[in-house]
Amino acid sequence: PQPTKDNSLRVTQQHQHTFAKMSAEDETKTVDPDAPQPTKEFPKRDAALAAGISEKVVAKAFKEGGKKGVEIEGAADTSGLTCFCTRMLSSNGDIRLLEAAMEGMNAVPDPEDPEERKGCSGAIAKLIISENEPEKKIAMVAYVPEKMKDQLDAIEWMKSVCDTELGGGVGGAPDDSSTKVWATSTAVEDTDKGFFYLKMKDNTLGAAIAFLREKGLFQDDESDEEEGDNAAADFEW
Repeated sequence: PQPTKDNSLRVTQQHQHTFAKMSAEDETKTVDPDAPQPTKEFPKRDAALAAGISEKVVAKAFKEGGKKGVEIEGAADTSGLTCFCTRMLSSNGDIRLLEAAMEGMNAVPDPEDPEERKGCSGAIAKLIISENEPEKKIAMVAYVPEKMKDQLDAIEWMKSVCDTELGGGVGGAPDDSSTKVWATSTAVEDTDKGFFYLKMKDNTLGAAIAFLREKGLFQDDESDEEEGDNAAADFEW
């Protein structure tokens, strides 16, 4: 039978009541106080822009950090890793760009933002590296989350890379502005002291990982009791 006008009106009123009820429930949803708040300020990125680096170049480095951050978060979810070391391609050996990239890695995205999810790796300690072959220099940034300060010191981590004897060393030293949670350094080729760019480039990543092994913060297949049970060892560093 065809619905009467009165029946249609009642159905419409019921729907309106349901929608109103749903809206009221949405408005009363509680926010998780422990959930990280979306990142709204990026002082390192702003500093790179203020230094005169083009917006396009800064945005590229920052975006690469954001994408890499999500990859790192995914690796941590599957493997339980707490530390990560990697090379960045868009920072061109410029410490200002590399710091902006690290901010991109650590950024907490806004869940209401429809754009692609980026960042999300602020809970993971990281040492990232960027090379500039024409200028024969290597920029490095180490970051340690507050919850890991008792296990890892960013300055010590950075110093271990600079002072490594692996393969002929790296050189450089942590910058004076470095802290226990954020350390920077730029190593420049110095042939008089025996530091050659190509060897330095090869040594940085290995030295950073070696320090984590000494601290018991990085496990690879060699340290696993069962072969192949460590997803972190299979992830591209």
